[in-house]
Amino acid sequence: MRDDDFAWLVEHSSQLFTDYAGKWIAVRDGEVIGVGDTATEAAQEAREKVPDGGFILEAIDAEADVIYGCP
Repeated sequence: MRDDDFAWLVEHSSQLFTDYAGKWIAVRDGEVIGVGDTATEAAQEAREKVPDGGFILEAIDAEADVIYGCP
């Protein structure tokens, strides 16, 4: 997992919830690079933008507390 992206997610959690509530997002280098209704959709969009991988998947949900790193 990318520590800098994890910190970015925590720091921007309020705005991310406002913008993406109920969605999954993929984050790399402090930027949302994929959005979808499922983790698979967000990851697919992210892989189209960043084929070499290396991003974090996060469910934007008020009760979610798990962040997934994807190589």
